Amino acid sequence: MPEVVEKLESRSIQTSGGRGSGTRHFYASGYADPKSVFLTFGKNSGSLKVPQKGDAYPDLPGLVAKDFTITPVAGQSDVYEVTWSYEMFSTEFLAAPDIEPPDRLPNEVDYVELSSEIRTEFQLAWRLNATTPALGEPDPDQDIGGDPIDAGGNPTSIQRRRQELVLTETVTEVNFGLIGLYTFKRNSSAFLGADPGRVLYRGASVRRTGLNVFTIAHSFVDDQFFHLEQQPLVDQNGIAIDANGDSHADEVYYIQPFPDTKDFNGLSRNF
Repeated sequence: MPEVVEKLESRSIQTSGGRGSGTRHFYASGYADPKSVFLTFGKNSGSLKVPQKGDAYPDLPGLVAKDFTITPVAGQSDVYEVTWSYEMFSTEFLAAPDIEPPDRLPNEVDYVELSSEIRTEFQLAWRLNATTPALGEPDPDQDIGGDPIDAGGNPTSIQRRRQELVLTETVTEVNFGLIGLYTFKRNSSAFLGADPGRVLYRGASVRRTGLNVFTIAHSFVDDQFFHLEQQPLVDQNGIAIDANGDSHADEVYYIQPFPDTKDFNGLSRNF
């Protein structure tokens, strides 16, 4: 009768660089092939529950099953050795993870990795504390208001906070047409916690990592000013009009260089 038993003295735990890991070894006998062994994962074999991905290490909930190997035992036609490796997903061996381990792990298909860089830039502007239009869609005939900060019609610098986001997903198919359709569009609905209109999709880089496996790094920019640019009303010589003689541009408007929007949740099934 097919059965899976845990190898005596198979359990070990260790740390490397302060991060915990562990291993367990099993013998599966009476199975015709590795597929039959694989189908036992997560099921009971007598009083033993065969581990599956995401299961906790016995008595050490901080360790979670991550990877396995199935190896035929030399000289045997129906016996396999199974090794499960565990990784620490918590602060310590005895503490359960604060959140559920992810369904997908790095290098697995449909896994999504997020990286971000937050920085403050300087931008030329004529007004400070100007009113930002909803969704970043300005009225071309509406002055932006705010406090004049230009000198004789020449702009000065203000701080502008931008956040670059890269979502890297592992997939089996690349839709280049879809990527092109979304490039240089802003989000029409909330995306990664950002309000509609704040996030710009800059495109993606694609790399093959397997025979039919690709990683796609999608690049986004979140802008506190919705990617708007200030532009004063100018005369025929390109000089800001100052009819009031107060050394400030009389009228300043917003220009939206990226007027088109799309729902970024349709860019990938993994978002």
